Amino acid sequence: MRGLLSAVLLAMACGRTGFDPLHDAPAIDAGGVAHVHTAAGWTARIAADLTGLVPYRPDDFMDGSNEILDNAPLSVAALYAPFTASLAVSAGRDVIELASDGTATVHDYRPAVPDTSGPDQCSELVFGAPSDVGPALWIGASSQTSGDGLYWIDPTTWAIARDASNNNVNGLAWDATGAFDATGVPAIYFLDQSNVYRRDGDAGSATAIYAEPDTMNGIAIGSSELFTTNDLTEVDLDRIYSSTHALQTIAATPGNFMIAEGPATASVAVVRDGATLAIYADDGTEQDLASSTDPDWVWVAASAPAAPHPLAGGYVVLESNRTLDRDDLVYLAPGP
Repeated sequence: MRGLLSAVLLAMACGRTGFDPLHDAPAIDAGGVAHVHTAAGWTARIAADLTGLVPYRPDDFMDGSNEILDNAPLSVAALYAPFTASLAVSAGRDVIELASDGTATVHDYRPAVPDTSGPDQCSELVFGAPSDVGPALWIGASSQTSGDGLYWIDPTTWAIARDASNNNVNGLAWDATGAFDATGVPAIYFLDQSNVYRRDGDAGSATAIYAEPDTMNGIAIGSSELFTTNDLTEVDLDRIYSSTHALQTIAATPGNFMIAEGPATASVAVVRDGATLAIYADDGTEQDLASSTDPDWVWVAASAPAAPHPLAGGYVVLESNRTLDRDDLVYLAPGP
């Protein structure tokens, strides 16, 4: 592994303060981000090269009787103490741990018996610390059969446990302060094919807060709203208000939106149409931060690390190029 992530975290491990990841990181493969165009005042760097860590298989898993799943990297999440790692990336039924010394470890969660003891595909990742579990990496999994649900990974052993067996968990978020609905209780929120839920603090126990028409994907928690996407008629970026749980559309596209992992405020970060990282405010105002100008490089997911994460203030974008059989993380941040 090479690049920015290792430099940032190594400096922090040595007790250095005031580290500027864009100026203090060593020179890195400038050609590797030639396809990335950034808005004025923003800079792109390669944070980590994921190529080959989980060898790509277009036929990694037969889901049910009619769907073949690949194992391309699918989601990225920021990690916080007590994890020694800084980022996690899912790839099929594997999770890549990007450790504080810049090294990578692949954790294989292929179930001993398919569809019964592990996720068929790790489609959502988020750090969360509910009181009954403590800090953990949470996984949302979807499947045509029985390998879906809500899982969590221990920060020390990286052992996996199944928390709930909801069908097709396609959205996952951590409300660190209990701000949404003003509960004051930190909680995991998740989306399955029937509802948006607030996890109640016990495995398998959750409160439905919004009935969804099996067309929503991805969620993020803001200060007084929950953001999600909906492709019922066209692909909408929506918000669900606190307390009333009324839904309102913010923006629409004929393509798709992928909500970035991490906390939101009165705006939300999304990957739009697999090529652009954008910020949408409550009133629909849009700010494009960066785009891939090469159609072979597809932006799959993004993370917005929060303080005290060393990459807080910027965005980590997971991108794949199947033509070149390459996968990496791009770090976008304000600066020259």
